[in-house]
Formats: sequence, structure tokens, C-alpha cells
Amino acid sequence: MRPVHAAIATAIALTFSQAQALGAETLTIVTQGGQPGDVQKKTVFEPFTAETGIQIRVDTFNQELARLRTQVETGNLVWDAVSLNPINEVAGCEEGLLEKIDWSKHARPEAFEAVGGFGECGAPYLASPGALVIDSDKLKGDAAPKSWADFWNVAKFPGKRSLMYQPDQTLEIALMADGVAPSDVVNVLTGPGGVDRAFRKLAELKPHIKWWKSGDESMQLLLTGEVSMGYGWLGRVNAANSSNNRKLRIVWDAGYTNALIFLGVMKGSPRKEAAIRLIAYQLSAPVQARHMEALGNPPANADANPLLSEARRASLPDPKSRNGMMQAGSRYINFWLDNGDAIRQRFATFVAQ
Repeated sequence: MRPVHAAIATAIALTFSQAQALGAETLTIVTQGGQPGDVQKKTVFEPFTAETGIQIRVDTFNQELARLRTQVETGNLVWDAVSLNPINEVAGCEEGLLEKIDWSKHARPEAFEAVGGFGECGAPYLASPGALVIDSDKLKGDAAPKSWADFWNVAKFPGKRSLMYQPDQTLEIALMADGVAPSDVVNVLTGPGGVDRAFRKLAELKPHIKWWKSGDESMQLLLTGEVSMGYGWLGRVNAANSSNNRKLRIVWDAGYTNALIFLGVMKGSPRKEAAIRLIAYQLSAPVQARHMEALGNPPANADANPLLSEARRASLPDPKSRNGMMQAGSRYINFWLDNGDAIRQRFATFVAQ
């Protein structure tokens, strides 16, 4: 081989080797994207890369467990770390789609006790309250709904309103509208006749509902005036207000759902240790505080609360409030694991009819 050809070959080999090395230090994490994803990029991923040199690639999904299942079953892993709702954290762990990790080695367990602690596979990193959201420029004073019963009252509050195209959270809201206290929702929903009762209540409002399938869509319906009230998540409301100079307001006293969002590592990820490092970074109190200060969600790590500004703490729902219904606990999770497929099929048929 001529010297020049040898030099070119060496350069190509070095470039390939460097690319492999970079690939080994590039993590793909999947989130639900949108404006909250932009906040996470600025407050978490970019500082993490600056500190560690590990690059972050972000993908999005809407909690479709089948997408995790397909990757693990085929061995064609695209993702390394994934955000999960409580049901998918348990289901993914039981199915062997996620790595079982002792997160107590990477974060102080006592700081996460208030939100239920770590799962077998996942670690909670934020709480995501879902609540009644109104356009306060259109609905003021006595003209504003104060409860989910008001939300259902189309005579007093005419017009379209929005709910999520998903039974978990939506059935719980329907029960609140039917007079069930948030603290009793889990027992009623999982008890005899609870699901039927929720569907009957939904049927009353069905002609007036616009269904949304993503957090961004939930806000667009309000921002464009297609609806003047709807169900939405705190982080999305904060982002919509700040980005659009609007005054969407959450009616906490109506009752709300409170879901944890977990982070887990995909089973078989060749970058497992780097993924654990990223998640441990996100669980730390300073990073939690920086992220939640910008996002506006309650941190999962209680040690982050004192690091938040007074204004941000004042904007969060009271963690001791009786108005919050926690989407957690073995009774709730097992109910959805055992009955979720049938209820989701029933829900899809209900909406389509």
C-alpha cells in the first residue's frame, strides 16, 4: 500500500473508532416532548452533557408500552432511558422490558418517601398533577367553574370542553364530577360498579367533549378558543402561559389527579451505566430544583423543595391537600394492570359511538 493510501486508511479507521466511542457515550432518552421537553433539554440535558461529555439524543412517545416491547423482543434497541407513568413502570418491569436497579444506591431514599419511593425498575423524578384548567380571560368570578360538577353543567357553562382520550385519569375525573371525594376515588373506581358509574357520568357530557391525545393538543384547544375549559397538566399550563402570554388558570379546589413520572433504563441497553448516571443526575436535589423551577411541576425529591423560589412553591398544589388523587399504590396499579386492556377497548368504543 502506498504511504498516502495508508495514511487515508489510518485516518478512516481513526474516524470510525472515534465515532464508535462517541456512540458509546451518546444516550437516547424518550420523553413526551413538547414545551416541557424543551425545558428539560435546557435545565437537565445540556448541563449534564457539559459536565460529563455524554451526549443526549431525545425521542418522544405517548406511553405506548408496545414500543418498548418491540425493541426488547427484537433486540433492536433504539432507546436507553425512558420516562414512564406508574402503570407502565410496573408493567414494563414485570415484562422484563426495563432493568431492575436499586436506586437507593444513587439517591437518598428518604427524600422520595412522600411520593411513594422507588419502583423495582424506575425512579420517580416529578409529579404531574392533572386538573381543571380554564381560560381566565373568558371565565371570571361567578362565570368560572369551581368544581368538576360545574364542568359537567352545560346549562350554566355552555360550550365545548376538553378531556383526555385515555380512560385512566378521565374515569377518575368523571367520578369526582359524580360527587366522589378525591381521597375515595381509587376505592370507588376499583370497587363493584365503579367503572360503570364513571362511564355513565361520561355519557352525560359526551356530546360536549373534544378529546385530546397529547399535552400540546390539550393546550392548543384552550389557546385557540375551541374550548374555554378542559383537563390539563400543570407543566403544560405553565409552559402555555409563559410562551403565549396567557392566563390559563388551574382550579385546584375542584380535585385533581396526581401522577408520578418515573425514569427507567431499557433492558439490555449497552449504555446502562451512562443511563443510570443520567437518571441519578436528574434525581439530585439541585437539578430537580432547577428543572422544576422552570417547568413548574412539584419535584419528586423533597430535598429540592427548599431550593425552589418562594413564588414557585406558592404556585404548587399543597402536598397535604385532600383534593389530590394519587395515581399510585398497589390497589390502583394492579387494577389497571388487570383490567386496563378491556377498559381501554371499552373507552375507544364509547368515544367512537
